[in-house]
Amino acid sequence: MPKGRFFIAVMVFCTIALVIPLIAGCLPDHTRTLNDVPDLISRAYIDRVVNYAVSGKSPDMVVAGSSLVVFPHVLADGYFEHVSVPIRDPSEYPEFLSGYVEMAHFKRILTDEKCVPMPANYSIVDLGVPSLMLTDCDMLFEKLEANGCLPKIAVLLLAPRDFMDNTVAKERNLFLYEVRGKLTLKELSRCKSLFLWQQKLVECGAYLINAWAKQFRASSKRVILAVKKIGRPVKKELPSEAFLPEEVSRRFYFGDGKLSDLRVYDKRYNPPDYSRIDEQLKAMGRVLDRLKSADVKTVVINMPLTRENRALIDKRADSKILEQMRLTCARRGVYFFDENACNLYTTSDFVDSVHLNASGGDRFFRRLSALLCRVLSESR
Repeated sequence: MPKGRFFIAVMVFCTIALVIPLIAGCLPDHTRTLNDVPDLISRAYIDRVVNYAVSGKSPDMVVAGSSLVVFPHVLADGYFEHVSVPIRDPSEYPEFLSGYVEMAHFKRILTDEKCVPMPANYSIVDLGVPSLMLTDCDMLFEKLEANGCLPKIAVLLLAPRDFMDNTVAKERNLFLYEVRGKLTLKELSRCKSLFLWQQKLVECGAYLINAWAKQFRASSKRVILAVKKIGRPVKKELPSEAFLPEEVSRRFYFGDGKLSDLRVYDKRYNPPDYSRIDEQLKAMGRVLDRLKSADVKTVVINMPLTRENRALIDKRADSKILEQMRLTCARRGVYFFDENACNLYTTSDFVDSVHLNASGGDRFFRRLSALLCRVLSESR
């Protein structure tokens, strides 16, 4: 191909690549369908955590784990603190979730306890990642450390799934890709070898190309949909179920009492993969070692689950995970609490078989606040 044609082709491609996302960004929300929402929400969950990890902010307290952190946090904040959590229109969730890390309800409870000096700018940050496992948690805290963002206090909310998930959720793949790809100059400056420096730059380049490709694909779909809807009445796509606003609110904050996710968790738990369990237990040790070496006060909680969910877990695997969690913490002088053994939670405290709802979150955060007060008073 002659150089002139090649140059023209490159210019046309670059123009299209830049113009399509700009056009899509100006389109109204009704050009985004509900089919796009799950992927958008998954990315928003990841973005909120990785963006914070590279922000250079140094939080006072971090609460980390999987969606077991996110659900009670968001639901309790929405219900008790009147945070404007989107309910009726799922397409609004990505924008909300991508920047929502402050734990308003837990902070208010902890303020009432008066066991921690709480100036107005005291930050308690939720860094929960859906489908996170301990190897991912290790990468997250490595990223925080590399960017000078380790907290003074770290609370890890864990459950057996975090050690034994047999499914490979796309959220985890996306998290691994982004946590490696989003690079800062501070992180680059800490590379100890040229090979590591080059590796990080390659990962960053691959991430940027992939992120652009996904954005271009999504933008193109929106532009095509907008063209198809020209001349038609503007109508926002909403869930087909017809509920009164009060019913929608209650179902969102408290769930409907159904345990329809048990089949999903049966696949995640069984058959137990002991090599994976061992790998995740070692990763937990690395996380605790990293935090201890940075003088971060750490607390580990074994989160409550419904009786029905717990019954799915192989007893030998469950016992091994719980025993090793205790030993791993004890060897490092880390506080460990088994919240699942207290038998204070009922099915009405859960959205499904594993995630606490607004009332369950309130109960849990009050207990966590009391535990933290005890830990901090003992360490003085």
